[in-house]
Amino acid sequence: MTENVVYSYDPDDRPAIHYHSIPSSCAGGAGTLGEARPSYRSQLTGLLNVSRDELPAVIEHLEAVVAGTWVRTRVGAVHRDRFSDRMFLQTLLSPGLAQDELRSDLDGASRRGIRPVIVIVEPDDTLGSVLDQMTVRDALWVAYPDDENVVGWVVICGPDASGPDATTAVDIADLRGMPIAAYAATFAANTRVRPHPQRRAG
Repeated sequence: MTENVVYSYDPDDRPAIHYHSIPSSCAGGAGTLGEARPSYRSQLTGLLNVSRDELPAVIEHLEAVVAGTWVRTRVGAVHRDRFSDRMFLQTLLSPGLAQDELRSDLDGASRRGIRPVIVIVEPDDTLGSVLDQMTVRDALWVAYPDDENVVGWVVICGPDASGPDATTAVDIADLRGMPIAAYAATFAANTRVRPHPQRRAG
C-alpha cells in the first residue's frame, strides 16, 4: 500500500497547513509543513498500529492558491515547459489560447460553488497516479505540458464531487496505467470516475 498525502497551505487560515491522506483518511493541521509531516506520520502510525520504520511509502503533494486558484503538485517534482526554458507553472499562468480556455472553465466551476484544484503532472504520468491522490469528492483539473497546445488538461471528478454539469462516467478498471495525455485525448469531455472501488476516502 502506498499513501498519498495532500498538504493544503492557506496563510490566512489557522492552522495554515491542513492535510488529508488517501487511502488512510488521516486528517489534521499544523502551523508549518515541518510540523504537519510528523503529525501526519504519527497519526498514521497509530492508525496502522505499526512502528515508524514499518510505515508504507508516502507520496506527498502540496497545494496552495496561485493567482486565485488552488494548484497542486507532487513534492519534489519539476515540471518544465516543452517550448521554453521555464517552469510549467509560469506557462500555465501566462496568456494563451489553452490557458484562457482552462481559466474560463475554472471560473465557471467556481461560480457554481465548486472548489476546483489544478493538479500539475507530466503527460506520461499515469491516470492511476492522479486517482491515487483523489477522494470521491474531488474535482481535479489535471494540467500537463503538451507538445501541440502548450497546455493540455482534462477534468476528472470523483462520483460524489460537485463537478461540472456534463460528465462522462468512465470505468477505470483497466485504465490506471494509461498516460494522462492519452486519457485526455480519449476522453476529451469531463469525466467522472470512482478513484478507489469499495472505498470512500476523505
